[in-house]
Amino acid sequence: MSKHADSRDPDERTGAAIATIAVVGILGVVVSVLAIFHPQDRSPSDAAADVALTRPQASADRSSGPSAPESQRVIRAPMIKPQKVGKVGRALRHKTEKVVQQVPTQFRVSTFNVLGASHTGAGGNKRGWASAPTRMSYAVSVLRTYDVDVVGLQEFEESQYRSFVGQTGGAWGVYPGLSGDPRAVRNSIAWRTDTWELVSASTIQIPYFHGSRVPIPSVRLRNLASGQDVYFVNTHNPATTGRWGNNERWRDVATAIEINHINDLHAAGFPVVMTGDFNERDEAFCKMTASGAMTAANGGSVGPGCAPPPDMDVDWIFGSTGIVFSGFLSTKAGVVPRATDHPFVMSDAMIPALPELGR
Repeated sequence: MSKHADSRDPDERTGAAIATIAVVGILGVVVSVLAIFHPQDRSPSDAAADVALTRPQASADRSSGPSAPESQRVIRAPMIKPQKVGKVGRALRHKTEKVVQQVPTQFRVSTFNVLGASHTGAGGNKRGWASAPTRMSYAVSVLRTYDVDVVGLQEFEESQYRSFVGQTGGAWGVYPGLSGDPRAVRNSIAWRTDTWELVSASTIQIPYFHGSRVPIPSVRLRNLASGQDVYFVNTHNPATTGRWGNNERWRDVATAIEINHINDLHAAGFPVVMTGDFNERDEAFCKMTASGAMTAANGGSVGPGCAPPPDMDVDWIFGSTGIVFSGFLSTKAGVVPRATDHPFVMSDAMIPALPELGR
């Protein structure tokens, strides 16, 4: 036996062999893992970059002088395409502010001066009339009889508002109602909640008697059947009376403000319906229709060369020229004279379906 021969017993040799195999196996696993994360075709500079990226950066408050810059591979972030806000915005606007279904929008609109409670109450100038709640019951009956969807109300005072809400049982939304300036309720817009939903609402200021400012409503409603958004604006321009004097000047200013507001809504792409007691006949008509952008529900010319309709009162319904009016009615029949000293005025309206997006 050579002196270099292994003097360990068989069991010791077997244990050493097993240990060697285990070490080799572990090394194989390590190599495999490294191969996954460090492909064989990587360049030396790539490997160096990995090392560089794991090095701790020098603290900013170190007192030693600047060191030589280290060469590092900057890893680029994934490319994210910028969002095209303009196109997305326009698409959403068309979906929410214009017709998205290809069906026309049909509704019945009214303007109704319901004779304010202050006129028929103590100290008022309309003695002998029924109380405001009683007269509002007649007014509500008229709205139901004619199946009105949205109405501009004038001289709609607080007690009349409360009576209206109580009698309609939540079937109608009202703005402004009693939601803000206590004067605002007098010129409110009401709509059937099974036909329209409120999108937004605000008021604008116009001059009334002697130029004192009062709010009138501008309401954006969405038709539940078509998805069409329509703006409704309702006004009561100041009358010339023995008590309050000549308010021609303030009517002119009020009408100019209302036209400017309509222009703003048209510029934003919305159809507009304007209701109200303008306390003017041909003058109100000519001003509202002169540009060709608005038409009267009871007919007449559109654009320059004013030709008013043959039958006019001070209560008007105007609409954007894209709105088709039909079935105009101004009446004092039935219980209307028991509700108010004004006629009940209404018209059917139709906005044709717009083409789908992308056409």
